[in-house]
Amino acid sequence: VASASAQRPSLPALLLFLLVALQPSWHVAAQPTGVVTSNSTQSVLYRVPVKSSYLEPVNCTLDFDREVVGFNASAFVITPPDAQILNFEQLAPSIYTFQLAAKVNANISVRLPPNAVRDTSRVGNNVTTARFTVEYFAYPPAVSLRLYGFTGHRTNQAKNQAYLNFNSTTKLNGSTLFDGSMVSISPALAISNFEQVNDKMYRFNFEIKFTNASSANPDNVQCLSPSAKLPTKNSTMFRCSKCPHSQRCTLPTTYPTLALDHQEFPFALVVHGIPALGMNETKFEVFFDTLWAAVALEAPAYAQGPFFITVVWSEPMEDLTAIKPVFDPSGPAVDQDLQQYNLTVLSPTSFRMLISPVETGILIISINGSKQSIDLAGNANDFRANTLSRTGASKVVVYSGGPPLQGSVGFQYKSPAVPYSYQPVLGPMIISPSLIVSWRGFITATHYDLWVTWGQNLTSPVLQNLTSGTYELGGFEAYLGLEYMVHLVARNFWGQELLLTKVFLYPRLDVVADGTQKALSLPKMMSQLQTPVALVAFIVPKSFLFMNPLQVLSFRSIDRQAGDSEPCNFNTQQLRCTFMNFHIEAPATKFLVFREPIRLQFTFGRQGWQDMYFRPQLRYWEAFHEEWRVASESCPSDKKFERWNDLHRIYTVSVCHLTQFGMFEFYSPPVPTTTTAPAARPEFTGSPMFFVGFAGIVACILFCCTVIYLCKRRRSARKPAFEELGIRPTTERFPSRRQVVGKQRQGEDSRELLAALPGSPTSSWVNHVGDGLSPRDSEEGLEVMLAALEDAVPVDSPRPPG
Repeated sequence: VASASAQRPSLPALLLFLLVALQPSWHVAAQPTGVVTSNSTQSVLYRVPVKSSYLEPVNCTLDFDREVVGFNASAFVITPPDAQILNFEQLAPSIYTFQLAAKVNANISVRLPPNAVRDTSRVGNNVTTARFTVEYFAYPPAVSLRLYGFTGHRTNQAKNQAYLNFNSTTKLNGSTLFDGSMVSISPALAISNFEQVNDKMYRFNFEIKFTNASSANPDNVQCLSPSAKLPTKNSTMFRCSKCPHSQRCTLPTTYPTLALDHQEFPFALVVHGIPALGMNETKFEVFFDTLWAAVALEAPAYAQGPFFITVVWSEPMEDLTAIKPVFDPSGPAVDQDLQQYNLTVLSPTSFRMLISPVETGILIISINGSKQSIDLAGNANDFRANTLSRTGASKVVVYSGGPPLQGSVGFQYKSPAVPYSYQPVLGPMIISPSLIVSWRGFITATHYDLWVTWGQNLTSPVLQNLTSGTYELGGFEAYLGLEYMVHLVARNFWGQELLLTKVFLYPRLDVVADGTQKALSLPKMMSQLQTPVALVAFIVPKSFLFMNPLQVLSFRSIDRQAGDSEPCNFNTQQLRCTFMNFHIEAPATKFLVFREPIRLQFTFGRQGWQDMYFRPQLRYWEAFHEEWRVASESCPSDKKFERWNDLHRIYTVSVCHLTQFGMFEFYSPPVPTTTTAPAARPEFTGSPMFFVGFAGIVACILFCCTVIYLCKRRRSARKPAFEELGIRPTTERFPSRRQVVGKQRQGEDSRELLAALPGSPTSSWVNHVGDGLSPRDSEEGLEVMLAALEDAVPVDSPRPPG
């Protein structure tokens, strides 16, 4: 008994053991716990718990094991951050309802962390409770199509395998909602071997069907615009090599024909919608494509700063930027860095580039396909393998970094032909004179203004907005010796302008000067009063001894820009220049011997000369002394002639020198009409013997002169006189002082060109044309001259000595 009572536990110990053993169970049951369940979405009730939802919030119920206080939706921890709890409501002290939704596709998870909820005894949960997870799809599933072996919806093979890829599952609460019956191709093509790869991918096979109908013969192809109406209901519009890329081939067929080697025939692959997933019908364009791509280029016609160009291909390319535009080297340079870092892909068929030329000019941009430009069906623009596959485009951009660049201006003057002109008359007869102004090289210019000024204040009407490169001024009668200032304003597209002024001179006139036409009516000149002055040159036969058998004289206006002397630089109070300045020359002639002078007649008329204190005076430019000399002084005294007809205002002068001439206004006041009484003769107071001595001296002088004359006449009877040969003493015209210095620097002799020939009181003269001559040229010229003189001596007369 003692041992038994010793082994029996005491009552306090038993109570302590029960307290310790039951303490964990009591602690767990003392905290509130909750459970979240869901059997429906906003519009659908399910028999099983909801695991996923498409587009609809998930209806959730939270049930606690006891009453809780102060609980709300903020106590939940929800992931991801885009998910949210909607319409939170309390149905009972321990029951709450709410909805879960998200803005993106995500797995939404909610939970109550420790101490997030308390019961009525203020006891909180010490562990996480109320866990719930659901897959939420904020968007309906989207599907994409890929053809095996190709990067796009284009194939050049008859048999093909296709893949359908969804961006989300096609299952809903464990059930697959997509199968092969939901895929079709139009025109109808058989679909085979449809199978599911995973819950987001499916694959199947299809084969292109071809037609052999006679109506699909390539000869029946019609090229129509894409917006044109189909000829028949059974016709199909597609691209092919028979028509340009901008047009479409049209055939009465539903399927492609093998008779066309290169075509781009369309099909439509339709993926039907899945209403339960919120997915609508999706349609894909699929092309049987054996046709290469074509390229187009878009660029502005005019630009003032950096501008964009766009390259557009007719279909998507494997590498859209493999081919880039190039720029013609004849145009301005382009900033390559700006071009490289400003390329933007706009779509699978186009990209854009920023172009910045560095200077004004015309930019020619071009792009050409090559073996590197390959479409998604594998067709390349390799024109070496197939010449038909060549494609390219170009654009011209007029870039204006400022005004147009300066170009050139040319002239062509048309005037009625004259019978004494040396130039042959070609083409139709010209009745009215005209001036043709042509211009080119004004880069970036789009339109022009043109007008002509001359004289003191004369001008032609301003011709505006000319677009061509030439214009003919009809009825334009040009004057010899007058400068015409032709003004051309070139404007670009932006209104920036460039003014170019160029001098037009009456063209050189070559006339036959053999004396056949004694009076040569030359082009008119203009007086200081801006009235026409008639000019006539009188040339008698055999007036010159030409070394050139052509016997041509040239008349032309002076060219100040070419270095001709400016007459107005020598104006004085008694000498004033005019508009009448010209040259008389003998082309291709070094020596010219004058036998008779050239007589020039200037008819001013009473309206052309009204100043009574000045009269016209023709002068020639003496280059050696650099001075203007009276033109009549170039002739010997017996040939000198200068006359001013004050009544009719006609000035006539003879010239014996070929050089630059200028008409001056020479101060010559009128002779007074009143005469003064002669002074009284003084009375002679000398001796008469003065007159006797004077008479004797005069008689002696006359006697001596008679003797000398008889002696000379007897001597001249024994040899021929040079005057019988028509030879007179010569008068030399030497080169200018500048020309002499220049020739001496070149080592040439500056001795006389021709030795003076022996002569008689009847004189002749020699005029040298051109610059200073070398000794050899002088000797050759002298031999030619002496040979001509020997031929003129009679056979029975002795030749002159030397």
